[in-house]
Amino acid sequence: MSIEREPLTAVLCGAGSRGLEAYGMWALKHPERLKFIAVADPNLEKIQRFQQLHEIPDNFCFQSWDDLLNSKIGKIADLAFVCTPDRLHYKPAIVALELEYDVVLEKPIAPKLEECQHIERLAKEKNRLVQICHVLRFTDFFKKVKEIIDLGEIGNILHYEHSENVSYWHFGHSFVRGWYKNAKESNPVILAKCCHDLDLIHWIIGTTSFGVVSTGDLTFYKPENAPQGSPKRCTDGCPHSESCPWYAPRMYMDLEPLIRTGLESKSFLIQLGARVLLQKKLVKFLSRFIPPLRKYMKWDRFPVSAITDDFTPEGRMKALQEGQYGLCIYKTGNDVMDHQVSTFQFPNGTISTLLLHGFSEWEGRELRIMGTKGVLRGIFRINNQEITVTDFRTTTTKTRFTTGMDISGHGGGDNGLLMALTSYLLGEKTKAEAGITDISSAMESHYMGFAAEESRIHRKMVKMEQIRPKS
Repeated sequence: MSIEREPLTAVLCGAGSRGLEAYGMWALKHPERLKFIAVADPNLEKIQRFQQLHEIPDNFCFQSWDDLLNSKIGKIADLAFVCTPDRLHYKPAIVALELEYDVVLEKPIAPKLEECQHIERLAKEKNRLVQICHVLRFTDFFKKVKEIIDLGEIGNILHYEHSENVSYWHFGHSFVRGWYKNAKESNPVILAKCCHDLDLIHWIIGTTSFGVVSTGDLTFYKPENAPQGSPKRCTDGCPHSESCPWYAPRMYMDLEPLIRTGLESKSFLIQLGARVLLQKKLVKFLSRFIPPLRKYMKWDRFPVSAITDDFTPEGRMKALQEGQYGLCIYKTGNDVMDHQVSTFQFPNGTISTLLLHGFSEWEGRELRIMGTKGVLRGIFRINNQEITVTDFRTTTTKTRFTTGMDISGHGGGDNGLLMALTSYLLGEKTKAEAGITDISSAMESHYMGFAAEESRIHRKMVKMEQIRPKS
């Protein structure tokens, strides 16, 4: 006999791609587990869109997070989701904790180490849960990696190679044209993009690092590498439009880089669908008769949702002609590095290297973990996930995990985190059974990130004791 229960209630600060597309859509699919009852965002169109989807009354829609989170209104839900831009995480997280909310906080925690530490201290003082959205821990792929390591199948870890291969178009979108392109206005790239990866390294190895050496520079995405005759904007008649991989209309009007991902799928139907979508004239004609194609013609998800709220072709083109996403990839005024290698040392003798770069053909992560008994190799991409283990004694290689294309969000991690979180808060599982992490564990990835950036800038080894507070 099932027990009737009310879903968890939540308020949302920041109705952008993560708040709307990841957590908001999950709540709509699982109304028995999570319901959003209020929203705050400075963009009226985003508020209205979220409001309509979740049937939120007008008096629970706000244009500023501090209009929603304050002592006058008080605590009105179980959870506060903080999905504001990174540089605006700190204050709403602090106020939500003061109001006794449990908090779901997008990663990274905050752009300054002192702010991260304040949130951690307050969470402990208030005895509130702060779940950082390190969603990759909650994927089937990385849970399987952790299981294999913990069972000792490859022995003790000696070296862990982990690469975050950011595709050329995604790096161009987020870190050259986008909101993360300037260091003073955002987090270090290693935190903004590799917060997940640093968390995984710490979690899988099972202990904390004591030092790091890191090197990296801005080498390619800068004015001196622009081809001759290229204008300031892609829409200004660039003579290199056909040969340039970062030509903005091809990205935001045609979605070509995303569609080409489907060509690498193991599914014949997905490959066929991708080939059809690459035929622009055919798609435009067929959209008159096939409703799903009309939705594609007005694509309203990432990356288009990052550049405009008008998803029509005219709206998208206007955004490219006037906004930052239409700038020539070499002339955006960016200053963050485009490739970085960090080497972390651990007390048990393990060494881990993290490679971050913005020049990959496909988006995804790769890892190789060398142990005393064997080697684990992993590929984690949207179009392919695979884990193999090779045993030294028998030299046999076994495939331990494999799956095809997964577009559910971070390889299933978004769904996994929210299912685990609601299972714990609804009393279905203990914190350990659900795999819920505390903010202190999440802080380790941030100590690693801040230390690596310190090492990169000053070109020296940085010991974690300089970053991590003394216990």
